[in-house]
Amino acid sequence: MTIHGGSAATSNASSPASEPVAVLDSAAPAGPGSAPTVTVVVCVYTERRWPQIVRAVRSVLSQNVPAAQVVVVVDHNPALLERVLATFPELTVVPSTGPRGLSAARNTGLARATGEIVAFLDDDAEAEPDWLARLLPHYRDERVLAVGGHAVPAWEEERPRWLPPEFDWVVGCSFTGQPTEVAPVRNVIGCNMSFRRSVLERTAGFDPALGRVGRTPVGCEETELCIRIRQLEPDGVVLYDPAALVRHRVTVDRATWRYFRQRCFSEGRSKAIVARLVGSDAGLATERTYTRRTLPAGVRRGLRQVRTGDRAGLLRSGAIVAGLLVTAAGYLSAHALRTSQAVGKPVSRRRVGPAPVRVLTVELAEGVPDVPDTGGPDGTRYAAAQVLVRLHGQPLGLVNVALPAGGLAASALTAAIRDRLSTAIDAHLRHDGLTTLGPSPAGKSGGTGSAHSTEAAAPAGAGSCRSRQAADDHAPFVSVVVPTCGRTPLFESALDSLAALDYPHYEIIVVDNAQQVTDTARIIASRAADDPRLRYTIETRRGVAPARNRGLAEAKGAIVAFADDDLILDPAWLRGLVDGFTDADVTGVTGQILARELDTPPQIWLEQYGGYGKGCQRRRFDRAGVVTLEVGGARHVELPPRSLHPYLPGSYGSGASMAFRTDALRRLGGFDPRLRSGEDIDLLLRTVLAGHTLAYEPGAIAWHTHRRELRALRRTMYQYGVGLGAVLTKCLASDPSARRELLERLPRGVAYALRPRSAKNNQKQEDYPASLTALELCGLALGPVYYAAAAARSGRSRR
Repeated sequence: MTIHGGSAATSNASSPASEPVAVLDSAAPAGPGSAPTVTVVVCVYTERRWPQIVRAVRSVLSQNVPAAQVVVVVDHNPALLERVLATFPELTVVPSTGPRGLSAARNTGLARATGEIVAFLDDDAEAEPDWLARLLPHYRDERVLAVGGHAVPAWEEERPRWLPPEFDWVVGCSFTGQPTEVAPVRNVIGCNMSFRRSVLERTAGFDPALGRVGRTPVGCEETELCIRIRQLEPDGVVLYDPAALVRHRVTVDRATWRYFRQRCFSEGRSKAIVARLVGSDAGLATERTYTRRTLPAGVRRGLRQVRTGDRAGLLRSGAIVAGLLVTAAGYLSAHALRTSQAVGKPVSRRRVGPAPVRVLTVELAEGVPDVPDTGGPDGTRYAAAQVLVRLHGQPLGLVNVALPAGGLAASALTAAIRDRLSTAIDAHLRHDGLTTLGPSPAGKSGGTGSAHSTEAAAPAGAGSCRSRQAADDHAPFVSVVVPTCGRTPLFESALDSLAALDYPHYEIIVVDNAQQVTDTARIIASRAADDPRLRYTIETRRGVAPARNRGLAEAKGAIVAFADDDLILDPAWLRGLVDGFTDADVTGVTGQILARELDTPPQIWLEQYGGYGKGCQRRRFDRAGVVTLEVGGARHVELPPRSLHPYLPGSYGSGASMAFRTDALRRLGGFDPRLRSGEDIDLLLRTVLAGHTLAYEPGAIAWHTHRRELRALRRTMYQYGVGLGAVLTKCLASDPSARRELLERLPRGVAYALRPRSAKNNQKQEDYPASLTALELCGLALGPVYYAAAAARSGRSRR
């Protein structure tokens, strides 16, 4: 069966054969005796399709123009062979003589054919009575090498609303983008095609390296064959006649996202093989037109349909983008595999990616240390350091420095800190009534010095910040909710950090979302005996959103905070979140999340992507814009022209570390349990769209151990994309007032996601894997489908 690879071509006036073909009179079917003889080949492989096989064969036997011969090829199934022989004794029924697979079976049928023309019909397709009468007259012109027809999907159940017609090739049918009248094309569709037997015999038929094997959804064998016969006969023509109609059965299992993804990925891999066999110019020429013209038009059509009330139009637009990305991923994976085989080394064994980065914190009031370069993973050295600079506990910024051999001296680190953060240091000191740094003294910018060369970074004797010593007696009671599945090795370390928070009035609610992991209940029971702040509850519905909602229902505090079970919290974390509620109009506060280690390339790539941290400047977000709060209370409005605000919820912070006024969060409805990913940014976006204010407080610091493996990072990036796609889809579907704003920003959003130098992507270095970006975009495109499926399940559950 084919896919968009050859059938996506439209009528092409530049084709060398297009002009003579255009004068063929094919308006009327041929009568008996007016066309060449034909053999029809039907290849079968499983008894599960027996009713469909019978209908396919009978549709051939019922043709207005009878076939001179009907050959049924059975692909390595003796029981099925006997059954076909018994049912159709008048036909030529033979076993496949080649390896398993559709291509070898078709070649077997070709070897037994006697007709001048060989037509192929799939075993799950039914031909219209005039099928052969439409195909055969075109062969009056000797230049015609092959003729294919139109395949209409015959759905076992209803057509999925999310499936765009541009991707009907996924289920082996004709699709939007093909000609609507007789026209030359690059290749025909596998379930409905015919060839001159003499041409097939000269080309040795179909390539057994391509084509479906059993239920494995691969293809492109007819694409490669049509390209080969055109190379053999440069003046020949491959025609498409939409009037030659078959109905191709589409079973329930093929109407799923799982099959869609598998088919697209397999198609990409097959395209890579075809491009290698026949060259990328011939192998991918039609795909370029299909990608540049047909698919963008389909996306635009889907968005127009949303505006007219058809919400499924967004799903179809998303499916177009997702299908393209998955197909491209399949192509790239096959190309990478081929490249690695060519050099004799598997890609997975190559040492790629950035060198390890040491992570450390420097409190300026306590001195600046030397930074050694030793102690990296597997005995390697650290090539750089990421330094969180704090003064009186408050974060001022991250400083990234290269580590020379032997490490970095304290004076050199001091000079780097002063060079990049002197303005922030002076502002902080002025606010606290302390002496500022003043001009940089001579000799402090060198690369050598003792471990105590700190006077250039902070004045000697600077103590704790008076303005940040809040009165504990008036501190509100806070409920800290920690959902867990009990599987993270950092769970007990996270509990230790929770118990050590520098805050007077709080409780810890651990929500067990996986009771089968009995360690969670045991750990909490043993700790609760010594710490009355610790509470344990259960949520049987799987997912972080139901677990957080359970904690919200159990919360007793005026403020409810949320922390993931793999975070190590800074002692000032909770105080930092509560400080964000100083302004009465603030409803929610997010904190800063930093990497605990950057030892492996995937950990560093996550930081290049954007990580969790949002910088060290305090911000306020509302529907009107973004306000940066300077030390001392100065405000700076950040809302550039043509901004995507407020529809970039990821910029608001992370649900792994955030807090809300409890009553306000309950009025907002808590977390949406329909969202398996992105439930946190959904809540943040709903908060802003509802007219509330969010605050970002960088002083609420939590440390996260990023996954060390590339496979885990790939899953993370895909889930990020799915979450954002689902959240934006929900916004489009449920908020009419936001729908127009969001659609108006959509083109800018696409550019923001794709442009390498956009604010989203400008931190990615050259070694950042393109596959991670592709997976994120793929998840983004699939997000609408995940949300639609979840919403449907939720509706059925309520009913």
